[in-house]
Amino acid sequence: MRPLWRPVLDGITPYDAGKPVEALMAELGLTELVRLSANESPLGPSSRVVEAIRREAARVHLYPDGGSLALREALGRRLGVLPAQIVIGNGADELIGMVALAAFDPGDEVVVPQPSFEPYATAAVLTGALVRPSPLAGYETDLDDVRRRVTSRTKAVILCSPHNPATTIIRREPLVRLLEALGADSPLVVLDEAYREFCDDPAYPDGVQLLVRFPRLLVLRTFSKIAALAGLRVGYAIGTPEAIDRLNRVRAPFNVNRLGQVAALASLDDPEHRERTRALVLEERAFLSRELARRGLTFPSSQANFFLVKVPGAAAVRERLLRAGLLVRDGAAVGFPDHLRISIGTREANERLLRGLDGA
Repeated sequence: MRPLWRPVLDGITPYDAGKPVEALMAELGLTELVRLSANESPLGPSSRVVEAIRREAARVHLYPDGGSLALREALGRRLGVLPAQIVIGNGADELIGMVALAAFDPGDEVVVPQPSFEPYATAAVLTGALVRPSPLAGYETDLDDVRRRVTSRTKAVILCSPHNPATTIIRREPLVRLLEALGADSPLVVLDEAYREFCDDPAYPDGVQLLVRFPRLLVLRTFSKIAALAGLRVGYAIGTPEAIDRLNRVRAPFNVNRLGQVAALASLDDPEHRERTRALVLEERAFLSRELARRGLTFPSSQANFFLVKVPGAAAVRERLLRAGLLVRDGAAVGFPDHLRISIGTREANERLLRGLDGA
């Protein structure tokens, strides 16, 4: 028989986002289901975003700006970089795939801390590159181990800070030491900062500011979390003009839709909403930290908008919470058995979560 499909696909597990909320509710006979499994915004989007989408809706028969120029110019002004240093993607997920298409050849090596966000490794494997996993040190990224795994065949190092799912960060001094050690002939260092807006540790570095010293750094950010645009899929990468040029050569035409572009622009014009979202997450993170610790549960100190909590009998607890109308992520699915990954919600949702953990 004529083979149709690439053999590499046999080793790929499709990303499992879970059943739609509506399907779960129907299946369980629930009239309400609070989703604390996907690290979504507890406040939702800005009213300016909603209005911008409403105004643009009548124009969806027209192709979007293929290069997202207005959005790149607005971001460039805020970040202090040229628009030519930014590429917009259909979520950060597409950007990860673009990096792989633009940079990885069969046999290249890609160092990825593990466990980590699954698409990093998947994108590498699909190109024929070899993933060199660097085990976390508990919940922390071990940059010394990452450095030891870099060889002459290493094309990229992919880092995530704050880490998904571990919630920890890579601090500025260790990151700079790694970048300096890699030297002028460094592989590409991809730094995913999807959750950066929720970090309040003063030692957290700004990847964009490091670009001047380390031109082989590529920084990923997103509108999904702080701007609550997860359903519209708008992410962006910041790098040197050369790196962005290479990514644009593999970028699909019209890859970011009209509604996503106008929504992202409108979110940039409402810093008050972004600050309200951040303030709520930080307040509720402190509240949940106290309450989870009071119940004897252990977890790394979170710098994101979610927790990774060690829970005895995690799978059974998750099922109990689900039947009580609370959806959380099974840690085993993201590389941490006996853990639950729990998004930070409103105070009402968080108190309901605590009652569920108490068995009430």
